[in-house]
Amino acid sequence: MSTRTDGPDGFSGQYVEQLLPRQSPTRHDLVLAVIPAVFVLTLVAAVVLGLSMQVAIAGASVVGAVAVIDALFVHPPTRGRRRGDT
Repeated sequence: MSTRTDGPDGFSGQYVEQLLPRQSPTRHDLVLAVIPAVFVLTLVAAVVLGLSMQVAIAGASVVGAVAVIDALFVHPPTRGRRRGDT
């Protein structure tokens, strides 16, 4: 007799719960997502608007640096639990 409780895809409920995020992204998670997004959007804008790539990359670098400075010095990470942890 089998005692496995795996679903049809081979994952049990316990493991599926571990894979799903329990909380919304933090400010620092969003900063990490913004940096590459700025570069992609800037390169697309450079192609559409006919800007030089040097200007586009320089602009994206400034925006990325501002995001990093904000995340590290203006709103630094704190020790302890994330908001909403119980």
